[in-house]
Amino acid sequence: MKNLVIVLLLLAGALFGGKFAIEKRYESKLDDAISMVRGFASVSYESVKIDFDGSISLNGLSIVPPGFEESISVGRIRAISSDRFMAVNSFKSFENGNFPETFEFSIEQMSTPVAEFEKYSLDGFRSASNAKECRAFLTSFNYSAAGYSRIDGDMRVSFDFRDVYNAVVRVDSYDQTASMNLKVVGDASQAKSVAIGLSKQLPISEINLSASIEPDAAERFVKQCADHFKVTPEVYLEKVVGSKKYSENSFGVDLGPQMREAVVRFMRGGSEFSLKSEPSSQLKKLEQLKFYKTKDILRWMNLALELDGESLPLAESVLEAEEQAEEKKKQEQQKVEVKPTYSVVSVNSAEQYIGRWVRITRTNSRKPLEGKLSGVSISNRLMIDMFQHGGLMTQTVRLDEIDRIEVLNN
Repeated sequence: MKNLVIVLLLLAGALFGGKFAIEKRYESKLDDAISMVRGFASVSYESVKIDFDGSISLNGLSIVPPGFEESISVGRIRAISSDRFMAVNSFKSFENGNFPETFEFSIEQMSTPVAEFEKYSLDGFRSASNAKECRAFLTSFNYSAAGYSRIDGDMRVSFDFRDVYNAVVRVDSYDQTASMNLKVVGDASQAKSVAIGLSKQLPISEINLSASIEPDAAERFVKQCADHFKVTPEVYLEKVVGSKKYSENSFGVDLGPQMREAVVRFMRGGSEFSLKSEPSSQLKKLEQLKFYKTKDILRWMNLALELDGESLPLAESVLEAEEQAEEKKKQEQQKVEVKPTYSVVSVNSAEQYIGRWVRITRTNSRKPLEGKLSGVSISNRLMIDMFQHGGLMTQTVRLDEIDRIEVLNN
């Protein structure tokens, strides 16, 4: 029994000693990397830890970019996979494009000083200085102008390659203003070919996205933009966010009244918007995407949209193909247009219709005449006022040359 305890203690000592040695190896490599970027940013950390579940964590990371007075801080960056020896083997399971069956990368307790970013006018943190900033969806979310000094949140990225032909990639992010969850399903066996340029076919079969805005954050963002337009928050939501122009600026096309109403509800905060897409083959051709119209992209995405579980239909005009839209437009025009009708009258009674529009068919296959019947001459010729050669002229026709007279109905 005593010998067994000694053996277990030796094994535990070797295990902890090996774990400590690996952690120091990673810290040494990290220190070398930090020294290389010292001229671009001040970077520090507390420790690197490897747990017995095979995960590796970087704790207490702090980054101060040049000119910043406050740091970007991260409580922990953690990576874990189905390969329990991933950290021990220096992530060799990722070599040659061969991923472990599952992998998760998380950034926890990240705190970003948004005022510092606004100071340097970096994209995503610009103040709402003009109308365009507030009309475009999401770019109106200016944290600093809405009263936030720091944004604190978490993000997790995970991969599941157990079924390589239906691999799943998830991205989940949360902070005090909003949350977003993204799930993409695709053929991982084709991902490498796309990455190195051998294939131009996007290997995605399904996209799921959900997002929500915290009510307090929504109230701040709406007030911020309402103040810019010098209107009340309610007027801003109803007249700006709910307008066709806002929809067109945000999505490239007017999505219809029900979608515009849903966007207003979403911007009030507290609602969850969800999207499911099964992209058609047209959208999987990477080299063609830049040539497609927004309307075609939306149609080929095969979208299913919901707000708080309630289905949201897109406008029919968005879902119609170009040819269908043109045909429908023609049909609508035909409904509006009233086709003229004519009545056949006796040649001998033609004098009764002076002043009316007539259509005359002549004998011997001569060209028909159409115009206003202006009179009957002494020699029994009908006088027809017609527009020809850019002007008004009167043409006469003998009664015996007329095969049929038609009078336009009033």
